[in-house]
Amino acid sequence: MSSPLTDWTKAQFSALYAPTNVQDPEHAPVDQAAQLQTDFDATFSPDADIRLNHTVVDREKFKEFVKSRRSLTAQVECRPEDLIETPVEGGNAEAGSIVAGKVTLVRTYPFRIRAAAAKTSTVIIFSAKIQPNPKPQIVQLFQTSVDKSFQINLPTARHVDASEL
Repeated sequence: MSSPLTDWTKAQFSALYAPTNVQDPEHAPVDQAAQLQTDFDATFSPDADIRLNHTVVDREKFKEFVKSRRSLTAQVECRPEDLIETPVEGGNAEAGSIVAGKVTLVRTYPFRIRAAAAKTSTVIIFSAKIQPNPKPQIVQLFQTSVDKSFQINLPTARHVDASEL
């Protein structure tokens, strides 16, 4: 069962990590740097406390991390999983809520390995404290992430028994 804050969190992670790369021919091309800045400002409070892999990082370093996950890709699929929400301070709605969960990013690159498109995945486990007023923003984020390569299945050489020849 989802809540408005878990839905907002899903939307924000998707906007940050999986930007729309499809260019609409009827509209001007999207400026990816401006889009990232807009999405970032909408997601994080100006004084957000951000920890990436248990290291305190400022907003700019975290934005560079996010930017690196968006670059050089043909497509990014953001798969939020198992998001939960719990109120801070005994259910006081104005104190905010904590949303935690897992997000898997599947990045497809414009080049191929053998006959298939090259892909990598990033698994992100996070816990975010979100202040709801006046609009939701993350004020504290703990994020642990790891990059994984997709397995490439190469055909193995078949064992040939000399007696069968």
